[in-house]
Amino acid sequence: MHNSKRPRVEMTASFRCLVDANLVAAMTSFQCGLYDDLRPRFAKWRASSAPPRDLSFRDLCVRDGSDRRVVLHEAIARGELDIVKRLEACQLDLFSPSAMDCAARHGQRAIVAYLHTAGYACTSDAMDQAATHGHLPVVAYLDTHRHEGCSLQAMVGAAENGHLFVIEYLHKHRDEGCSVRAMDYAARNGHIDVVRFLHTHRNEGCSAIALDFAAAHGHLAIVEFLHNERTEGCSTYAMDGAARNGHLAVVQFLHTYRHEGCSRKAAVQASRMGHSAIATFLKANYSVDALPSAPRKLRGKMPKRPLVRLLPPAVSRRL
Repeated sequence: MHNSKRPRVEMTASFRCLVDANLVAAMTSFQCGLYDDLRPRFAKWRASSAPPRDLSFRDLCVRDGSDRRVVLHEAIARGELDIVKRLEACQLDLFSPSAMDCAARHGQRAIVAYLHTAGYACTSDAMDQAATHGHLPVVAYLDTHRHEGCSLQAMVGAAENGHLFVIEYLHKHRDEGCSVRAMDYAARNGHIDVVRFLHTHRNEGCSAIALDFAAAHGHLAIVEFLHNERTEGCSTYAMDGAARNGHLAVVQFLHTYRHEGCSRKAAVQASRMGHSAIATFLKANYSVDALPSAPRKLRGKMPKRPLVRLLPPAVSRRL
């Protein structure tokens, strides 16, 4: 009788352990689990290999949808600090240097600060991405609190996207500098204030691509600035691109003040794109061999060199 009751006593003691909240918390603190309120997020991730509609895998700082960090990084990108903390409590393996990089990319300064305070690392890509996307408060925080620094891409990316305040900060507080791509891509995207700053305060300069890009995209003010202030010049792509994209004023400026000319593609593409005024202008000022109306036999023998101008070049390259 005594032996038959002993198992019942032991079961009762075990049961009491399992229902003791403090004991259960102590035991499960050493186990990887998943809070119920987070399960829908992981279910959504498992159900689709595609990224969220408004975020690419690049935005999430992961390679593809097989990466479990998608769940964490989406919360980071959306500024959900409470979710980040919940995931930290039960899914610590999701946290890598890419977490802070992702937070910096999306300008989530509060999350950057939280991860830094919690002892997590990042890479130089954090400041690069923050600068590229114009998040000056994050750039300043990383510069002040972290040691990873940045690369040339920080100023190049900021220049490409027109973030002058970020460029000014990097110029004053960092020494990584930039490359010719900074002014080249600022010119392409029409950021004349950035082009002027880089010309005045930096010594990396630009390449001939800067004027080519500016002309092809119709940024006449930048074309004029580069022509007057820089010496890199351009190539036939400048007028070719301006003609193809319908920028008559740019074509006329290049014709008057530059000597590079255009290739046989300029008039052909202008005509094909319906820019009749440009096609007419080129017909009046450049060799007939470049025109789409030229005989097929003659067009087949056209040289791959710049067209010969029918009018003399301007005496001065200055306005």
